[in-house]
Amino acid sequence: MFDNRSLTFQFAVVFVVALSLVGGAFYLLLDRIYVNQLKSQAETVADNVEAFGAWVAQYGRVWVKGDKRSYLGHLSVMEAQEGPDGEQPRLVPADFYSKNPALAQREFSEAVEQSPSAAKFRLTSHNVMNPNNKADEFEAAALQRIRSEGLKEVVELTPNGLRYARAVYDKASCIACHGDPAKAPEDVKARYGTEHGFGFKEGDVAGIVSVRVPAQPFWDVTRRVVGPWQILLIGAAFAVALLFVQFAVVRRLHRLTAATHQISLGKPADLGIAKVKPDSRNELHQLALATERLRVSINLAMARLKQRS
Repeated sequence: MFDNRSLTFQFAVVFVVALSLVGGAFYLLLDRIYVNQLKSQAETVADNVEAFGAWVAQYGRVWVKGDKRSYLGHLSVMEAQEGPDGEQPRLVPADFYSKNPALAQREFSEAVEQSPSAAKFRLTSHNVMNPNNKADEFEAAALQRIRSEGLKEVVELTPNGLRYARAVYDKASCIACHGDPAKAPEDVKARYGTEHGFGFKEGDVAGIVSVRVPAQPFWDVTRRVVGPWQILLIGAAFAVALLFVQFAVVRRLHRLTAATHQISLGKPADLGIAKVKPDSRNELHQLALATERLRVSINLAMARLKQRS
């Protein structure tokens, strides 16, 4: 039944099918780009976290003033403070508290959690020293895969966004606190005990940087990319193609059909070949020329029959 339809109708159907296929390819492409963009954002967060940890590690510990929410070491010192109204500086007591790389990174993650930043992160391990850093379901599965399969990262797209886990390896600076518990600093053992978070060796998988990047609904992203102008241009392309088929193909075929019908009745017919070059590459031109040759041949044949009779 489809073959019996007009060429215009058939072209419209084929165009819509082709457009649907292109739309499907565009959907897959946009989805891949969007996921890669989310992954790139997560990788940037992990890079910054590792850079911050490396900065703290190069000093062993950092000391902060007056922040005793969580700390390892405590140091009371006297520092100079300017007196009022230009008086000579005077010494006043000040308390400093030490943070090792792991503690500094955890507090950094807590600050990011409370910030407007969309991407959040935390550090966790299969052998956590602080129970508050225990891995969730995704992180536990990612840790297992990283340790058993030798992976460096694990990515998972969920309905709520992208989860990203990057392996963190023990460095020499980490072993002081996470190696032999007997050799660990006393303040570390006093705060966390000696049962968990120890026994690591340099080069071991210490844990992961776990990043969460929220994802917007795909159709919301698509609407930002495909707007009214894009839809209008697609419609214009369809109209241009349809007009081309109508005027360059369908109307010429109608004319050729009408002329062929006249020829079949032995009547004069205009095939519209007056301006057609014999070497034209247009298939409809060649069809018209062939029909004209057929008309001439038929006329010659009919004339010969009349002469014989």
